[in-house]
Amino acid sequence: MELAVASQWAEIIGLVTILSAAVYSWIQIRELKKVRQSTAALSLAELFQSPDFSSGLIQLTHQPSNIDSWDKFIEYHGEKWPQALSVMTTWESLGALVHRGDLQFQLVYDLFSGLIMFHHETCQPIIIEDRKSGGDTRFEWFTWLSERIEEYENSQTIVRAAHIEYKDWNPKTK
Repeated sequence: MELAVASQWAEIIGLVTILSAAVYSWIQIRELKKVRQSTAALSLAELFQSPDFSSGLIQLTHQPSNIDSWDKFIEYHGEKWPQALSVMTTWESLGALVHRGDLQFQLVYDLFSGLIMFHHETCQPIIIEDRKSGGDTRFEWFTWLSERIEEYENSQTIVRAAHIEYKDWNPKTK
């Protein structure tokens, strides 16, 4: 075999190898994204299993909407105020993670949308008061996420609860 023919074959083999590696890498990246999304979904679902988070959810859900200062917040929640605050900071974190693309909006919406909107409305007086002394960045992502959820719900023709929307759903069979 001549040297010129051998070099052409080597170039073809090299090109096929590079293209194969690119396709393989693309497939692996897609799989890694799926794994990351599944892990994030599982982590979010595990929040409900945490006794402290569940306690905070209950505390914040039953909080009156006229609490407009941290002193009143701490007084109302008593020794459980850290759990209630933890829920607010969780919503704050989820907002930032959704904005960065680290969490899918639809996942957060499906799991927490009602709670996020309700808690934001309930905590709005505290947030507004806190921003007067601490600036607009106080609970900025909590507010952002609540507003995105509201916009999403307003853009839908019919927003229904999952047990109504998917009442006829059946798992896929193999």
